[in-house]
Order: sequence, then structure tokens, then C-alpha cells
Amino acid sequence: MSDNLPILIVTADNKLRDELLSALESLSADAPVVNTATTARQALESARSRQPQLVILEMSTDLEALRTFTVDLKNAAPGVSIAAVVRPEVMNTDVSESGIIIAALRAGVSDFLRRPISSAELGELLVRFRRQAAPLPAVRGRVISFISNKGGVGKSTMAVNAAVGLALRHPDRVLLIDASLQMGVASSMLDLRPAVTLTDAARERSRLDETMLRQMVTVHPCGLHLLAAPADAVEAADIDDEIISRTITLAGRVYDYVVVDTFPLFDRVVVAILDLSDRAYVVVENVVPTVQGAAQLLDVLHRIGFPRERQRIILNRMTSLAGGLTAVDVANRLEAPIDHVLPYSTQVILAANTGQPYMLRSGSFFDRFNRFITAFNGLIVELEALSKPRENLTAGVVPLSTSSPPVRSAETMPLANLEFTDGPRP
Repeated sequence: MSDNLPILIVTADNKLRDELLSALESLSADAPVVNTATTARQALESARSRQPQLVILEMSTDLEALRTFTVDLKNAAPGVSIAAVVRPEVMNTDVSESGIIIAALRAGVSDFLRRPISSAELGELLVRFRRQAAPLPAVRGRVISFISNKGGVGKSTMAVNAAVGLALRHPDRVLLIDASLQMGVASSMLDLRPAVTLTDAARERSRLDETMLRQMVTVHPCGLHLLAAPADAVEAADIDDEIISRTITLAGRVYDYVVVDTFPLFDRVVVAILDLSDRAYVVVENVVPTVQGAAQLLDVLHRIGFPRERQRIILNRMTSLAGGLTAVDVANRLEAPIDHVLPYSTQVILAANTGQPYMLRSGSFFDRFNRFITAFNGLIVELEALSKPRENLTAGVVPLSTSSPPVRSAETMPLANLEFTDGPRP
């Protein structure tokens, strides 16, 4: 166990946070690495991205909420230990303190601290933790989301085909979550009729675990698992950021890849999805209003602190028309590189309408529409690279397909490599 012990403090009480930080600072020989969170969602995102070995959280009398939160923490950071700070005066007088402590132990808490925080007591806790430290956490599945500023740009088509492409290589190890809550179309694109949806996961949130999640999916013949969107807008009202975060966190324990489609509305649900995403793909077309909206979306991602290295831009349905925007024009207007350029194809649209994803096609090598497959395979290879350790991922653009090179300016790539039509090649 390294002396640089990663610790996460979870509390909305600034005084408690300062007490813990002060006590930890006094243990300079142990040199812990400390992060803090004030909400459950922030804590889960921090646990997922930073993989703390010890979480210190504020104890409450809501034991059901505590149990749910500890389960989610251990899903986000397998092997994590949890210590709770107990303040006797806030305990319910109808229940003995010992009874609450026992219930907390059953909920997954492994150690306790009392207020005011004592440096000596905290030091003893760290000694006990190091003696009983669990092995390093197992690798969790990667989360890939697809977002856009408007509907009709092919975002769901991208998500479904990406999930199918991964499932063909990793059958039964890929989950597609249709979080386009108001108008999810993944099930129709896959010609599936799910009996269970995200709404059922929300209604069973107190019992939702890995086993139940596996029972809620619908399996496609290609080996892809689908957790479908709610049946309608009324059912969608049951879905909030908490259940989305929990579902994705659990899915990361069960699947190697979790692909999430989203609704083109920037709300708390989408923010929660982004918090948990290893990679978010912004889908855009070469149409001026769409590009302007995408530029605003990229600005919003910057303002909420979503890292650029976790973003990729897909220029979808690229066409070469007189007076239209080229890929270079789009990159310049977005002030960001384009990572994948996918040609317009009527066959891709037809495949979506018939419930047979285009990635399942096995057309002739000379089929002009296979340019879509060639370009899309670059994206699939990039997604597979996410299974490598996080520290090995590049921070910039990963050009994996000659059909979809990153575009930075008019000088970087010849236009002939970037412009596609739905007609035969010259």
C-alpha cells in the first residue's frame, strides 16, 4: 500500500470537512491524497474517476439511503473501504446508538469516527485500514455517451451502431442504455420489443443491483444487451439523475462497455451521464444552424468542466454540396478538431428504419456504402482502446481511421479526403 493513500471526504458540512482536512494535514508522515464531495452524485463521479481506497462520509440516520450510497460507492470504486463520522446528538433517540452502528456495518460501513475529529483517532483508523487493505480494484467497464444539441443529426444511429459494432467483437459484454427519455428509438432500430425499461429500474431503485440489472435487459441476436427507454413521456418522469447515475455505475461492474444514447436537452440527467462518461461523442452535421448549436454545446461542456480529452466530435452524414460547409469549415466554426467524418448514406437511414443496424451488413467490398463501415470501424477501434488503463489514453485526438482523420484547419488535410457524397466514387 502506497503512503499516498487516496481518500475521499463526503459531506455538505463545511465545518466537518475542515475538521477532517486539518486532522489529515497533521498526519503529514502519511501524506494522504484527499478529494472532497458535497453531494452523492459528486462523490460517485469522484470515486469512479479517482478510485479512492478510503471514503470518509458523514453518518445520518437514514440507513436505507446509507445502504444505497455505500453500494453505489463500491460499484464505482471496487475494493473501497468506508468510514462514517458519527455525531451522537443527531441520532434518533428512539433507536439506540449501538443499533444504528450495527445497521451501518450491515450497510457496508467498515469503521467509525466521532466528532470532534481527533487526529490521533484518525491516525489509528488509517493504521487499521493499511493493515486490512483490500487488493487494488478490478478494471471496470468503460462508459461511452453520444450527445447532440438537436435531434435529427443521427445521434441515436451512431449510438446503436457503435454498440452493435462493439457487441460483434465482445458478445454479451456490451450494454446500450437508451437514455433518450422523451423519444428513445434504440429498441425500434434493433427491432426489439422490450418488456422492461429504464422506468422499471427507477421504480426498483431501492433493490436495484447487478443481478437485477442483468434481468432487466433485452438481448439482441448479435450479442448486444439493451436497457430500453421509457415507453412514453409520462413514464420518463420517473427517471432522474440519481437513478441514471446508479444504473450506469452498476452497469460498469457487469459490462466491459456501456454505451448511452441521450436526449438533445442539456438537463441534470445528461450532466449525470457526462459525469460518468469516459468518452462523450458530440454528433453534428455540416449545416450552419446545427454547427452553431454544436459550438454552443461545446462551450457549455467547457463551462461545466467536462474535460476536452474526454470529448470527441463526429461529423455525421457528410455531403459535398455547392455552397455547403466542408469538414474544414465545420472544424473552424467549432474551433475544435473533428475526430470522425462519416459519409451520408441512404442505406444507413434505411437500415435504421427497418430495425437492422447497418453494422450488421456484409456487403461487397466495392459497395460504395461500405465507406460508412470503413469510417465507422475507426470509431469502434477507438472505443476498444478505452479498455486500456486510463493513464495510457492520449489526451488529444486519436486518428485511427484514414477515412476519418482529425480536421484542424484548411491546411491540415486535403479536402478530397474529407468530402463524401452518396454517389459513386470518381
